[in-house]
Amino acid sequence: MWTPIVLLCLTANLTDCIAVGGPALLSEESCIRSVQEVGIPYFKKEHTDRVVRNYKCIQWSVDS
Repeated sequence: MWTPIVLLCLTANLTDCIAVGGPALLSEESCIRSVQEVGIPYFKKEHTDRVVRNYKCIQWSVDS
């Protein structure tokens, strides 16, 4: 299971940041695609005072 994490920083102060997570996905490829095609465009539209500084997909271990 993979979850995208996006680092958003204030445009006026690039050290004032928040991290936002997205939905869990089954593969790293789908996680990256989701953050690039859905997450980042959403943040750019809804958080015009912030800039996307970076993102990554985190893999979570799933115990059965």
